[in-house]
Amino acid sequence: MSEALRILGFTVYDWQQHEAIHGDEWLDLYLRSKSPDFVSMYDGVDVVTDLPAAFWYQELSEAFPDAKVILTIRDDEDAWLKSWVKQNDLDQNLNGCGVLTKLLSRSCFHRKFYALLDAMSSAAFGSLHSESTVLFKKKYREHNERVQAVIPKKKLLVFNVKQGWKPLCDFLGCEIPGQEFPWLNTGLTDCLERLEKRQRELAVNVILILAMLVVLLSLFHFFGF
Repeated sequence: MSEALRILGFTVYDWQQHEAIHGDEWLDLYLRSKSPDFVSMYDGVDVVTDLPAAFWYQELSEAFPDAKVILTIRDDEDAWLKSWVKQNDLDQNLNGCGVLTKLLSRSCFHRKFYALLDAMSSAAFGSLHSESTVLFKKKYREHNERVQAVIPKKKLLVFNVKQGWKPLCDFLGCEIPGQEFPWLNTGLTDCLERLEKRQRELAVNVILILAMLVVLLSLFHFFGF
């Protein structure tokens, strides 16, 4: 969805931008009840997608009263559930990385990343446990129903990406691009690649810490501390 909107010429902030650019503001909202100034945050940005922004659709719609809202849906809630449980497993388990790396990732490096990930997932889905499938499905239904109840119909598009360009372009007043609708993140390939990159970064950090500990212990031993 983000790539499709970028192809149409919009400046899009997806999860990566929310976390990297405005992670502090989102953490202030989730953990310290400090509401951000959305107008200032997204000055020069045309579209926000994905969490954490998607959970605050009403507040964002009020901050940008002329903005249109796109509610993306899946074929059915079971299809969505299967995809979300896989995603949650990857996010919470770091794709099976070692215990030491996992502990270090949440305590030293990437602290803000995981704090935001846990806070927004708990708020949106009600649980971080992949076994909470009944709760997940309830949250999915409630979200879809409430978006359609809160957002005026003239401002809202309920959209399945399988529908392709036409309904999206008609809604946004854009010409249909001369290329196929983008299909990314299928089979969670992109997620795996991002997590593997983080694991490599974490592994390097672990090695550096252990090396520093060895040096410090050697110095303590040398000077008789």
